[in-house]
Parts: sequence; structure tokens; C-alpha cells
Amino acid sequence: MANIPQEIIDQVLDRTDIVEVISECIQLKKAGRSFKANCPFHNEKTPSFVVSPDKQIYHCFGCGAGGNVINFVMKYENMEFPEAVRKLASRAGVELPRYREESSEASSLAGQIYEANKIAATFFQNNLRSDKGKKAFEYLKSRGVELSTMSEFSIGYAPAEWEALGKYCISKKISADLLRKAGLTIPSEKGKNDYDRFRDRITFPIFNERGYIVAFGGRVMDASLPKYINSPETPVYSKSATLYGLNFSKKGMREKEYAILVEGYMDVVIPFQFGVNNIVATSGTALTPRQVAMLKKHAKKAVLIFDADQAGEAASLRGFDVMIENGMDVLIATLPKGEDPDTYVRTNGKQAFEDAAAGAKDIFTYKIELLIKKFGAKNIGPIVDEMLPTISKVEDAVMKSEYLKKLAERLGIHEASLRYEMGKVKTDYSYRYETEGKVDRSSRNYKSSEIHLLGLAVTDKKDFERIKLDMGLDMFRDTAVRAVAALAEEFYAKGEERISPGKMLSRLEHDEDAKAALVQALAKADITQEREKALTDCIFCVRKENREEQLKALMGRLKEAQASNDHEGIRLLVTQIDKIHKEKVT
Repeated sequence: MANIPQEIIDQVLDRTDIVEVISECIQLKKAGRSFKANCPFHNEKTPSFVVSPDKQIYHCFGCGAGGNVINFVMKYENMEFPEAVRKLASRAGVELPRYREESSEASSLAGQIYEANKIAATFFQNNLRSDKGKKAFEYLKSRGVELSTMSEFSIGYAPAEWEALGKYCISKKISADLLRKAGLTIPSEKGKNDYDRFRDRITFPIFNERGYIVAFGGRVMDASLPKYINSPETPVYSKSATLYGLNFSKKGMREKEYAILVEGYMDVVIPFQFGVNNIVATSGTALTPRQVAMLKKHAKKAVLIFDADQAGEAASLRGFDVMIENGMDVLIATLPKGEDPDTYVRTNGKQAFEDAAAGAKDIFTYKIELLIKKFGAKNIGPIVDEMLPTISKVEDAVMKSEYLKKLAERLGIHEASLRYEMGKVKTDYSYRYETEGKVDRSSRNYKSSEIHLLGLAVTDKKDFERIKLDMGLDMFRDTAVRAVAALAEEFYAKGEERISPGKMLSRLEHDEDAKAALVQALAKADITQEREKALTDCIFCVRKENREEQLKALMGRLKEAQASNDHEGIRLLVTQIDKIHKEKVT
């Protein structure tokens, strides 16, 4: 699969509309002949992410990301090239050659762990429906979990045996070493056989965003502790980069334009069963920037619904700051004391739960009320200390000013005092994003005149011929630009009048610099209004730049010749320099 025939890739590109694919991931808005959106790959307020249906490419003018539909799927879904092609091929109805369908994933450690987890999930599910799992099955039914939901979420049962899973997997040709690496078994301290990590527990497979099982959570059915145990960190599982239920709920999040964030597995399973299809869980861990980045791909707003206890309140406050710091709108909804999303939906139904989410409070209202309740309205110092760091992370200057005004009124203090104290609050939020943006753009810093000419060359055969005649492709100094120009020459040599940018990008898959150059060139060509003038001016600039660089190089060599008293070398170099000075740049 790593060596997919080019004709297959071309078929996938021909049958796939980039606008359709990207619009399933982010909300696009029509802008002339193109579509625009906020870039899913960096934090921004003003849309700079452009999708061209004519060229079948995307480009972000903010961070420089760009490419064809395969590149988008790779970056957005965090996939390797073969996996992205396979996904799009399946979507487009393109059949891949059978002898090439074995992906690199299947032979990699990650692929082996996915397979081991899949087999383990089947084992657990089979046990849930057997006599061994009768107690677990009845427990789930008592919690309101329907049979169809058990199947959809692949919920299972790990029997109360030390080596049941291990023996089953080994019978399926899964090695003991791989089971350890997948976190499914634990080495015995006594030197005996490995034993199963999950025993006498209900199992919840944890899926990644693409639907692969990366880990498991195991829950007891009584009051024993620990209530939950989870798989350890593995090559495919990181707690800080996983949200339970995201694979099920990402479509609902995009449709409703907000995500509901809860704490536990059942807090996702039961509401989802009732039709709340935009809900995910942190699975008991503190919310991380990586998890927020995953959410932001599908929704720009989140409603936090954590348990109405002290731990839930603390989690809400931590979640607030992490989300705001990472550019996400966040609200908080509270449930009655003693209720959690699981019990509340079962008791009151879907509509009541969604009403509670709709009535969520903004950051200021929720946090100030919580702090006043905790410290008392007259204990101003601790409240200010807690509120200012949160408000400082709000990006919108008007909203930030409004929050400061409200805080001053609520506490009965001067707004100027708060503004003074705000100046002492340190946050690296804007600095971090500025740095990331600069690094990304500077690594793709091509000469403007060369990029402009390249854009004209790949979008019009006559312009290409003019460039080739007036200056030649060798005059492109940048190797990436020259590589794209050479590829364009190949396309035109085959008799093609118009080049498909998407197909060009697919042939540059292993040359990141050339891909970036092509995307920038196409974006430049898109905004060119007077092509003839641009063509003439850019050819002049490239020829002039080449002349200056040539002179600079010769002058350097002349200095070296003079330093070494190379009289013959000096004579030849002076002759070359004089000749260049006499030539006119046209």
C-alpha cells in the first residue's frame, strides 16, 4: 500500500471533491468562486483558510498550510499518506489493488496493537453475553444501557480469571510481548506467566478519532476501589490526547456547532443513547491543550457539564482556563446536587438535558459566583487573584474589558485598580502562537518573483512557454520552485492544456518544500489581475536577481584571487564582471 500506483491516486482525486470532504470537517462559507473558513490548523479569528473548487486545493494565508484533499485528510486526521488514500478511495468507490492493500500500519507496532485491542474487545463482548458475564450484563441493564448501545460502544466484560484474555489472544496468534506492549497484560513479579490487567470488570473500549481501539477502561460493579482502571500509556494511547466518544460524536458536534464535555464513560454512553450526539468525556483526567485542539477541529464552543461536587467544580475551573487559553469559547452548565449527566438524562430525558446545556453560564458568571461562595463577597483578594488570570486569557479585547468592568462592579472596587493588577498577570498565550506562526511561515519563505512566475506557469500553458523562452527554467534559483517547474513541463509535454493542481501535489508527496511552493504559487496566481504585466515584471525581476547574485559570486571569487595573487584568475574574473555589467536586463 505504501507504493500506490499513480493512476489509482489520480482516480481518487478525480472522483473526490475537496469542498465536500473539508465541509464535513469544518464549516465553509462561500467567498466568490472559493470557500473560506477559520483555519483548523492554527488559532485565528479572521478566516484565512481558502478552499478552491476549481483547483481542488486548500491554502491558509495565516500559517501556510496547504495541499490537495489527500494532504488535508493526512493533516486533519493525523494519518499517513497510504491511510489517507485508502480512506478517500473507499469514500469515492475506487477499488485498490488487492495485492497492495496491506498498509504499513498493519506491519507497524501501532497496527499490531490496534489488532490486539480489536481481538481483546471481541473477547470481552463475547464474555458479556455468556454465563460468565451475566452479572455484568444485568448491571448494565439496571443502569439503563440498551443492548444496541452495548454493541455500538463495544462494551464488554473481563472475566474474574487471571489469564483468560492472555490465553485467548495467544490462541489468535497475538504474542505475549505484544500483549504487554498493548497494556492488556502485566508481567508477573514471581516470574510466572503474565496476568490480565482487566479482571471482573465491565470494559469500555477507548477509540481514537478514527475509530481504532487504543485502550480500555474497566469498571467494577460494586463499591470496591479503584472504581475505574485504565490502560497504561502505549505507542497508540496517550490520556492527554484522547477524548472518549469523539469518534461517535464529532459529526454531531459539527452539526450543532458546540461540544458537550463531561467526565466519565457512562456520562457519554447514556446521553448518546438518548440522542445527545455531540458529547465527549475527559475520562477523569484534567483537560489538556491537546484535547482542546481535538475539540476545536469540530466545534468552536464547548459546554462543560461536570459533576455537581467539589471535584467537579475544580475540574470546571481548570477546564475554563485551558479552553480559553487555547482560543475556545466555553460555557458551564450545572446539574442539581447529586446528579450527573448519566442519571439526569435517564430521569429527565434528552430535552431536559439539552435545556440544561442551553442554559449554560458564561465564564464570568459561573466563576465569580463559585468564588464568592467559596471565599465570601468581602474577601476580595483571593477572588481577584483567581479571576484576573482567567480574564487575561480572553482574546477579544472588548469582551475582556467588559469582564473587568463587571468584576469591578460585583466586588465594589475601582476598575482602574483591576486594570493595574491585570498588567502584572503573566501569560505566554499570544507569544506562543506568534512564535509557532513565524516558524511555520519562515520555513516556506520563497522569492516572491519566482513564486509569482511559478503560479502563472502552472495555471496557463502560454505563460509557461513565455517563461521558458524568455528566461529558461534553469534561472529559477530556488530548488523547490525549479522542481515544480520541471514537473509542470512534464505535464505540458504530454499534451495537457490545463494542469490539475491536485494531481501535481500528489506527485510531490515526498517533497514538502515543493508542495508548499506550489500551494503558494497557486494562491499568488489566484489574486493576479493583470497577468501580462505580472509576467513581464516578474521575468525582469528574476533576471535582475540572477544577475545580482552572479555578480556577487564573481566579486567574492575576485577577492579570493586577489588575496592569492592569482593574476590569470583576476584577469578572467574582471572580464566576466565587465561583460555582465554591459549586458542589459530585459
